[in-house]
Amino acid sequence: MRLNDTTDAALRIMIYAASTDADRFTIDQIVQIYGLPRSSVMKVVNTLTQGKFLTAQRGRSGGLYLERDAAQIRVGEIVRHMETDFDLVECLRPTNNCAISRCCKAISPLVAARAAFFAVLDQYSVADIALTPVDFGLAP
Repeated sequence: MRLNDTTDAALRIMIYAASTDADRFTIDQIVQIYGLPRSSVMKVVNTLTQGKFLTAQRGRSGGLYLERDAAQIRVGEIVRHMETDFDLVECLRPTNNCAISRCCKAISPLVAARAAFFAVLDQYSVADIALTPVDFGLAP
């Protein structure tokens, strides 16, 4: 299983949001820290605000900030929100056309593996994976 690039960016943005000393941060800060394209960051931030992970405030004193405390946001929540497909193989898809899915013995372990994946991610909050400003080279 591989997470898409937008999920990777979302996790990094959330790590930064939980790690910064400032109350708010900007898209430009994310672009500078991670070297990601501004348009990509804007798209991911929009998705994170729609998912109620971040709040965006416009205006002179605006910026982005966590919608909830970092300890209340589970990593699994973010991954579920950002990803669109966790159907690992044909038989797990709604359009299943596999000829052996009625008797296949691989389905159960694959479903269990997917559940275990999320069970682990759900054990961790954004606060658990946050860094310090020093890690970003922001503090003296």
